[in-house]
Amino acid sequence: RGRPNEVPYRSDWNNLAPRFGLAYRLPGDWGQLRWAYGLHYGQIFPATFMQVRFNPPAIIAVSVHAPDLVNPLRGIDLQRLNGESRSTVYRLDPKLSTPYEHVYSFVWQRSFANDWKLELGYVGSRAHRLLTTWWLNRARPVPGIPLTTATIDQRRPDPRYYDVRWILNGSRGYYDAAKLTLEIPRRLGLSGSLSYWFSKALDIGANYTSTASGRDARNSRSPAEDDYQKAMKGLSDFDQPHAVQLRLLWETPRLPRANSWLARALAEWQLGWVALLKSGTPFTVYTGSDGPGWGNVDGVGNDNPILLDPSVLGRSIDHPDTSRQRLPRAAFAPIQPTDRSGNLGRNTFRKDGIANVNASLARRWAIRQDWSLVLRVESLNLLNHPQFDEPGFSLSAPNFGQITNTLNDGRTFQFTLELNL
Repeated sequence: RGRPNEVPYRSDWNNLAPRFGLAYRLPGDWGQLRWAYGLHYGQIFPATFMQVRFNPPAIIAVSVHAPDLVNPLRGIDLQRLNGESRSTVYRLDPKLSTPYEHVYSFVWQRSFANDWKLELGYVGSRAHRLLTTWWLNRARPVPGIPLTTATIDQRRPDPRYYDVRWILNGSRGYYDAAKLTLEIPRRLGLSGSLSYWFSKALDIGANYTSTASGRDARNSRSPAEDDYQKAMKGLSDFDQPHAVQLRLLWETPRLPRANSWLARALAEWQLGWVALLKSGTPFTVYTGSDGPGWGNVDGVGNDNPILLDPSVLGRSIDHPDTSRQRLPRAAFAPIQPTDRSGNLGRNTFRKDGIANVNASLARRWAIRQDWSLVLRVESLNLLNHPQFDEPGFSLSAPNFGQITNTLNDGRTFQFTLELNL
């Protein structure tokens, strides 16, 4: 009921997005160089700006901390709720604009004797105005009011609201990656390639895909209300600095003067292997509670603890048998209600990496002039290697430091028989 909520900005239709590339053949046999640059724009997603529909007067969002489990709304007169009542509100920055990204790349390719090929590449990007949510109007220490969960709403600076969720262009993203590839020429039916990547991804709480809504908004909450960008700067959730890929393809030869059924059956099969090794992605350790004894009791989660043992920083927590030794609870301490935040940064540990081998076996038979039969057998995760999920990362939880799940499936096989007419 009442007037509809309004989106406080107009469409942005005048963005300039140049793109260009350049190729140059070097003298002699030094190969080729290629450069490219592009300016790319994203969008303000409907999920972002449509959050204003949750604001008064159409919707009143009541926040109750430490509720009575029998009557959670005790003390709130539902009959008196109206468009002027206290509520959690969403605010769109009037200067909210479209995120954009500078993308640039460089490639050098060179061929050597006997058809060996080497490629060195680089790609980088700088993304600006990424969408994020700042959780404002948090409870603060007030003389004379106990620092408990039940008093959070009494200690908010602006008593007209509960949370104020400010949606703005508050993050930036940085990505740099180099890749070295060696192409293996075909010899005795065998060919393939070997590649290595080194990369780094940073952001300020929200990455390229953030909509500043739902899970994106919750994950980008800062431990404290002030100095958001300093508190949230860290590795991106998808950061994986090292990766190695080996790809091989072998076709069994047709033996000369071999007319036996066994020789014909073993010829012209294609065997393929792809092996991938990759660093694990980062994760963050939280106190796990905003209540007294664990958090700063400001009404917003994502409190970070105090680091007591710096030697654990940067560790990969990658196996259930050793996870609790590598991420000991004794290395951290919870913060107190009077603390602004802890000293542990965001995304300072890594989960298990990828170590996977996929394989395939295929053969084609000509039945008649235009007909053929193709048999293909594929295996994903041929070695049945598990990729373990992150450990429990909430300091207040009983499973802290314990790995209880995997991220990948076990070994699978797929059989395909295809008739081409």
